[in-house]
Amino acid sequence: MKMKSLCALIGLSLLVGSTQAAEWYVAPSAGVSFNDEDRMVKDDESIIVGVGIGRNIGDSSSLEFAVDYTDRNLGSGAVGFTNYDGDFSSVALTATLRHFFREEGMRPYVLAGLGVSQHNADQPFDRESDGWDPVFDVGAGVMGKIGSTSLSWRTELAYRADFDDESIIGRENFGDVILRAGLIIPFGSGEDTTPARSEEVVPEATPDAAPKAEEPAMADSDGDGVADAADKCPGTPAGTPVGPDGCEQAVVIDLRGVNFAFDKSELTAESIAILDQAVEVLTRYPNLKVEVAGHTDSVGTDQYNQGLSERRAKVVHAYLTGKGIDAARLAGPNGYGEAKPIDTNDTSEGRARNRRTELNKQ
Repeated sequence: MKMKSLCALIGLSLLVGSTQAAEWYVAPSAGVSFNDEDRMVKDDESIIVGVGIGRNIGDSSSLEFAVDYTDRNLGSGAVGFTNYDGDFSSVALTATLRHFFREEGMRPYVLAGLGVSQHNADQPFDRESDGWDPVFDVGAGVMGKIGSTSLSWRTELAYRADFDDESIIGRENFGDVILRAGLIIPFGSGEDTTPARSEEVVPEATPDAAPKAEEPAMADSDGDGVADAADKCPGTPAGTPVGPDGCEQAVVIDLRGVNFAFDKSELTAESIAILDQAVEVLTRYPNLKVEVAGHTDSVGTDQYNQGLSERRAKVVHAYLTGKGIDAARLAGPNGYGEAKPIDTNDTSEGRARNRRTELNKQ
């Protein structure tokens, strides 16, 4: 038995070593354990309560360490247990990996967990037995957000293999089915852990960079900052970005760094800072029109990613109009789903870059 518990603890330590920096959360839960009939307990079901502390790993997984408690009453029609009522409690310590299949909305997942359970049973004839034994969980569930809060809910159904060989004389290796619901309360940073490349948002050429007339007497009929003598494109509309020759130049509004965390369409603090720079450029050039385009990584179905990219584009569009940019200057918002990646979708870093919104000059 000690060897079995040692193997379980080694498995727990291996799971601990696989964690990466991500959002922390606490997860209280309650539910029902449908007891294996070989346990010789009075009731087919028992209440199970627990609490876990976990963190997200990468884009679509989490690792959670939890403790749960189940209280059963011994007693059955078996010889020695007829009309008997004895305490039988279990405390389990587990580490559980969950893998999610969607970014937002209802997020189905599968789970696998490994741990140890401490049993304490008061058997007939004044016998007591207790000890630590390995347990293994496998199951599936679904998780979703609670309104616009940072909280989430989840419900799951799992099968627990309990390698208890001490609590019930002549019985060992039980299988219980656990149905429970829980609350996910985050308390760490939920932002994308990929470093944002917040390059300065500036036009390729601005009026500040244009050659300035050395003599006030040099005329500038169209007011673009380039003297008529050097202006190869006279009559440029006011507010149009021009180069040293007075001709219209492309304006680059670089939104690299306006990325989104997995399972989110909210702007991060880094994204807001970059968008504020974009607002400055759009304000400086009132004739400039851009398309607001949203993109996703390849996780999820095409239909789901299309909707997600549209929601992300709407978030940026709403931010820009909220800062005073005329909606008539903003084409869209348009979503392109996963159709236009700028990096590989085979790595978490690449997928983070692909979860983005762009402003494309029209």
